[in-house]
Amino acid sequence: MQNIVKSRLFAVERMLVQLRSAELLPDESAGQNQLAFEAAFAAWWRQVLRKSSPRGRARLAGGLSHASLYFLRYVWWPAFRSLSGLIPEYEVVDYKDGYRYVDFVYLTNGLRIAIELDVRGPHRLHLSSAEFEDELMRQNYMVLDRWLMLRFPFLMLRDKPRQCQQLRLQMLGSARGEHAAAFNALGAQEKRVLAHICRSVKPISPAQIAVSLDMHRNTALKYLAHLKKAGFVAPINPAHKVIRKYQVVREKIPYHFF
Repeated sequence: MQNIVKSRLFAVERMLVQLRSAELLPDESAGQNQLAFEAAFAAWWRQVLRKSSPRGRARLAGGLSHASLYFLRYVWWPAFRSLSGLIPEYEVVDYKDGYRYVDFVYLTNGLRIAIELDVRGPHRLHLSSAEFEDELMRQNYMVLDRWLMLRFPFLMLRDKPRQCQQLRLQMLGSARGEHAAAFNALGAQEKRVLAHICRSVKPISPAQIAVSLDMHRNTALKYLAHLKKAGFVAPINPAHKVIRKYQVVREKIPYHFF
């Protein structure tokens, strides 16, 4: 037992040393911030190992990859100041009934968000056609299984961490339901109109909504006015006196509604 504990502590220390040797971002070099991250990381890693299955602990025995550590330190941590809720090397059963592992998974509000970090190493440069197809099919089946996917190349983590943070925050904001109160306040008919607009590939007019949903044009206009006020739809030409067509404001629509 003592050997196992020592091995796990050594793995944590080795990962932290690896991070300290990484090229620091200019505004992330403060020692106090680094110490806070290291303390949070050590506590999080102990919890991860405690909750992992024997197979999972064996996979995590060697620690996380450099890309994963970099993601935690320079993308996730600056935005959240917490690692709670993140699960590394998450095991999923793939479409071939085998086991695959996702770099990180974040479970929130009934949704499953998978985060994959792509390193442009020798393995990826020499993928065969069959391996490339298998990788794409794996992702396709996860999407069909209602996973939300985020993929970041390592060079983007290193060179554009703010952009990575923005993408992640946009997804989490919608997943957490920042606009949930306004959405839940919509009536059944308003949601019906909103769903119809979401399915339309082009901006849609009140007359088209009325015909498609078998309602009077004035009724469609009333629901559109409510949706516009709530911020879920927007007119194409708001400066015009007569608004002829509307489009959905997708960033305000909860993911589960699509």
